[in-house]
Amino acid sequence: MATTRGRLALSYLAATLAAGALCAGANPQESLRVTTAASRLLAQRPQLGLDADNDFHLGRAHTDSLGQTHGHFQQMYKGVRVWGGDVITHTDREGNPLPSTNALKRNIHLNVLPSLGTDEILAIVHQDLNPKGDYATAPTTELVVYPETVTVARPGRRSLDGEVNAEDVTRQVLRYTLAYHVHTALENGVEETAHTDYLVNAHTGAILKKWNTLHTSAAVGTGNSQYSGTVQINTNSTASGYELRDMTRGTGGTFGNNVVTDLAHATSGNGTIYTNSTNTWGDGANYNGGSTTSANGQTAAVDAAYGIQATWDMYKNVLGRNGIDNTGKASYLRVHYSTSYDNAFWDDTCFCMTFGDGSQFKSLESVDVAGHEMSHGVCATSVPGGLTYSGESGGLNESNSDIFGTMVEFYDLGGGEAANATTIPATGGNWTIGEQLETASFPTPLRYMYKPSKDGTSPDAWSSTIGSLDVHYSSGPGNREFYFLSQGASGTSTSDYYSSYTPAGFAGVGNDHAARIHYRALTTYYTSNETYADARTAHINAAKDLYGAGSPEEQAVWNSFAAINVGSAWSSTPPPPSSTFTETEPNNSVSAANVVARTYTAIQGNLSTTGDTDFFALTMNPGETLAVAMTGPSGVDWDLKLVDAAGTQLAISQGNTANENLSYTNSGSTTKTVYVNPYIYSGTSATPYNLALTYSGGSTPPPADTQAPTVSATESGTSGTVTFNATATDNVGVTKVEFYVDNVLKGTDTASPYTMTLDSTTLANGSHTLVAKAYDAAGNVGTSTSVSFSVSNTTPPPSSDLVTNGGFESGATGWSGTTGDIGTFSGEAAHTGTKNCWLLGNGSTATETIAQSVSIPSTATSATFSFWLHIDTAETTTTTAYDTLKVQVRNAAGTVLGTLATYSNLNKGTGYTQKSFDLSAYKGQTVQLYFLGSEDSSLQTSFVLDDVSVKVQ
Repeated sequence: MATTRGRLALSYLAATLAAGALCAGANPQESLRVTTAASRLLAQRPQLGLDADNDFHLGRAHTDSLGQTHGHFQQMYKGVRVWGGDVITHTDREGNPLPSTNALKRNIHLNVLPSLGTDEILAIVHQDLNPKGDYATAPTTELVVYPETVTVARPGRRSLDGEVNAEDVTRQVLRYTLAYHVHTALENGVEETAHTDYLVNAHTGAILKKWNTLHTSAAVGTGNSQYSGTVQINTNSTASGYELRDMTRGTGGTFGNNVVTDLAHATSGNGTIYTNSTNTWGDGANYNGGSTTSANGQTAAVDAAYGIQATWDMYKNVLGRNGIDNTGKASYLRVHYSTSYDNAFWDDTCFCMTFGDGSQFKSLESVDVAGHEMSHGVCATSVPGGLTYSGESGGLNESNSDIFGTMVEFYDLGGGEAANATTIPATGGNWTIGEQLETASFPTPLRYMYKPSKDGTSPDAWSSTIGSLDVHYSSGPGNREFYFLSQGASGTSTSDYYSSYTPAGFAGVGNDHAARIHYRALTTYYTSNETYADARTAHINAAKDLYGAGSPEEQAVWNSFAAINVGSAWSSTPPPPSSTFTETEPNNSVSAANVVARTYTAIQGNLSTTGDTDFFALTMNPGETLAVAMTGPSGVDWDLKLVDAAGTQLAISQGNTANENLSYTNSGSTTKTVYVNPYIYSGTSATPYNLALTYSGGSTPPPADTQAPTVSATESGTSGTVTFNATATDNVGVTKVEFYVDNVLKGTDTASPYTMTLDSTTLANGSHTLVAKAYDAAGNVGTSTSVSFSVSNTTPPPSSDLVTNGGFESGATGWSGTTGDIGTFSGEAAHTGTKNCWLLGNGSTATETIAQSVSIPSTATSATFSFWLHIDTAETTTTTAYDTLKVQVRNAAGTVLGTLATYSNLNKGTGYTQKSFDLSAYKGQTVQLYFLGSEDSSLQTSFVLDDVSVKVQ
């Protein structure tokens, strides 16, 4: 069946090519170029390291202002999309092929028939999500081939703090897994607004990855805007007055034009289009909580209407883009979402954006926030499928919105919008995000483009751990790179505009050129799983395309990325770009005779400076031998080295002046990645060198096996200890058996007889279901029929504490945030022990946090969150809360699930008092206990915490 699906997919592409239907709606020349590129891709599969089971699906094609045509193709394997497998073809104005942008995945050997159906997968996701309300739209599923990867740092450059450079890191595929990509959307107000995506193993139901995908941050009327003053907004005249419908921008979509609708504090539906008897709208003041259709309630709609108008015009007038999706499709903007919701978000599903009224912030419709959110739509329709909203690509997605939100602000406040300008002004805006939303309880911008770390969390430069951060923080280096590209970097080490990676500083190219370079990189060269190193290459290519090789713009791109620890800075003789080459056969192809010979020659660029290096990653099978022969020019001392992923030398050849030879055998029992490292020991040369590589030997892969193992399970005992037993057989051997109780993995055994014991007091009294899953050596999964059993415990389970180091006696262990606030302080004694957490008390504007994640068992009968709190203050007021501490429950992505309490200077006391809250509503979830302190510009307030606990029974 899987093979048939592959043949059908190839036949489909061949049919569309023959019919000339690949580029529906495109001009004939563009269609011809893209169909030719598609044919070329199919013909070049062996050179690309792909077999006949791989195919390509066209996601998007466009011809740019330079006359170049670009086709964005997604890789398909046996008819199933390969996650992150992209290739972009480029053709010049004469129709000649240019080098492709290649993110293809190789060596895939996978059965694409899933063991679990979509209903079973959605049930697993629903149980993990545990929503409080209904889904905004039905969850969607897509079967994908998911590459499980590991990040490997090659031997190379290191910064002063020992951090590797982004260009010296590669992501290597450990295995390919058949998975379902699931998208969910919950829009139930302040308590539950979240879009969450999952990758779930299609055979076992294991959650491989999950992440937050909520993209947060013909008549002419007069609008009294809160953030842009008195503005002209396009409206529509009706029989009874006017409506907030822009008849000049956008067609199609939900309402036929760009409109602003009133949700009136609802959390679902499209809302009602704003109407007014006159063509003057709003009162220019922040929403006061009254009627959403009064003049005060209209102000949010005015800012939203003006925000999309300014964003639309900046993209069209400056960058030549026809609206958000470049086809002119209309959008709509919903205001007054829920009550006191402190965010705004873009939703690709409805092609719309939504604004909350705020409680900690002012109403969320400032022009840079509006530009930010609508730029999420631009990103989603520029890169097929969008930039995946997690890891480095998620940070680049968020950074892209920050960048264009900032450019919209410069365009608007610098006079570009009023003048219909075709360039982005150099003045008028600023380099922070959301500064207009500030209130006394949150008196700082959301983000600082020029120095992201000023928010207390975002990094200023790339590091090897950046992919693990929330995307609103991993965007920091991208924001700073763009600031440097536009404005340059300072050479003064005490400046906020200084980078230790480029200590001499450098010049920028201004807003307009920087924006054009970034836009071309996004729309022409970005792939769905873009990394910072990939983005550097994309921006270099974009700068060359627009302004020429070696131009000040290209030099600024090199320097701006170097300033965030991505690549090298520009020099008079820049180093050659990293070289890669593709093997002509997959590494794990082994002939029937148990010998595979793979020989090819790769001619590399010059290595002209003593000590220059290139690294080429190769995967070797168990028992396989690699022979490397290098031929270089005479008169140069060329050396050749083979190293492993840790940089340990495996083999070396040196001492010759023209030729070097070495060989190495992988004597291990698993595949191994090695790096071929040719380099110049002494001398210089302008002549390329050649590498010839030959493989031999290697172990035979396990026999093909598509039959799942047979497994059965039993249970004994109803109280105290419960014992589970399973039997499992298979022709290639069983590797492990997993025991699930009520769909939750409780234990694993890897040797027969397969058993597991469980303390039944961890289970609630009543009926339960046991299922065993057996895995064979070929990766197939067999599942037993379910076994029902009951538990009856006479005594309740003992109480246990879920908080790690709740008394802070082990310092910052278990805690994140402003961990410098943890310690022993002479001015604030601990409640017990010697240490506590002292938040704020600065007497100046500050925001400080402390947080810890806990997993509350679904079987708990109670969950009590408590802590001891001491508040002292220099404030004398008895009526105004100047300084606050919010106690919140957040999810792993940082979304606030609930605010349990807010304390302030008005709650001061002479000693500690204990606070307690019931967390039973969060059973079965992993949540953050989040303390958020905010202090104004004068008169300190100290919030001192100790003995934090979550007791469950």
